Amino acid sequence: MEKKTIRLIVPDWQAGDNPVYYFGAKILQVIAPKKEGQKEITIPVPDNFKPLERENGVTAQGAVYQQVKDTVSAIDKEAPDKIITFGGNCLVSQAPFAYLNEKYDDLGVLWVDAHPDISNPEIYENEHAMVLANLLGAGDPKLSGLVRKTLKPSQVRYEGMQGGVDVEQAELDRLGVSYAAAKGNELDAEGAISWIRENGIKHIAFHLDCDVMDPHDFYATYFNNPALGPIPYNAATGHMKRASVWDFIEKISKETDLVGFTIAEYMPWSAMQMRELMKRTGTARLTALPFSFSPV
Repeated sequence: MEKKTIRLIVPDWQAGDNPVYYFGAKILQVIAPKKEGQKEITIPVPDNFKPLERENGVTAQGAVYQQVKDTVSAIDKEAPDKIITFGGNCLVSQAPFAYLNEKYDDLGVLWVDAHPDISNPEIYENEHAMVLANLLGAGDPKLSGLVRKTLKPSQVRYEGMQGGVDVEQAELDRLGVSYAAAKGNELDAEGAISWIRENGIKHIAFHLDCDVMDPHDFYATYFNNPALGPIPYNAATGHMKRASVWDFIEKISKETDLVGFTIAEYMPWSAMQMRELMKRTGTARLTALPFSFSPV
């Protein structure tokens, strides 16, 4: 019997305090190939893009908590075998990966990201930098409380991480998560496959943060914001070549059962610039077009 797969669209922007995350999720929804029988669920996220306030040291904690809670409920209702998630920022992986960890005793998590995402409210204010810590039972106590079965540190392998700042490295050591800063500009597929085999992993949840890639090789990342000001102290630039990332995902999917796949932090700067033109010229008011759009 074919396994049940659902597609989650989670346009969360509050956890990263940047409205462009919202539009990134919406564009991924349009361009992703459709497969018959895969139910698509969109988690409601406010699109008023007002300035956000901190709650308990966390940006928009209440709104972010509600979105994760809504995602948990949507997944529980469907009870899928596999989950494809389009974000939004990195926090969108919390609910699907927590669910998959309950479902599969032999789950491994490949976290392909320039950053470790193991912060907490004492380290950083935005929730998207805490998502893996939440899954490990640390991070933000309010959000980690939504994780019914926490990941073990041995279930997690980083790929492409550029090395956290001192406080993040200390947190990785405290949590017992093994890590190594990436060398060169290609992901280590053979090393990941050896890790999968050595640990008896049969199912993989794969988190892809687009910022792991070299911004000169893949445009839609945080670091290509045309209006980018000072880079936050904990935001290392990714160096991975896009072709290497694509090859890595393909090899991993052939080695084990890929049950979770997240694409996060796809930031469509050119699309946002075009949207600004449309707003300023009134083009956005044209609601009836003489053709329909079907992505190739």
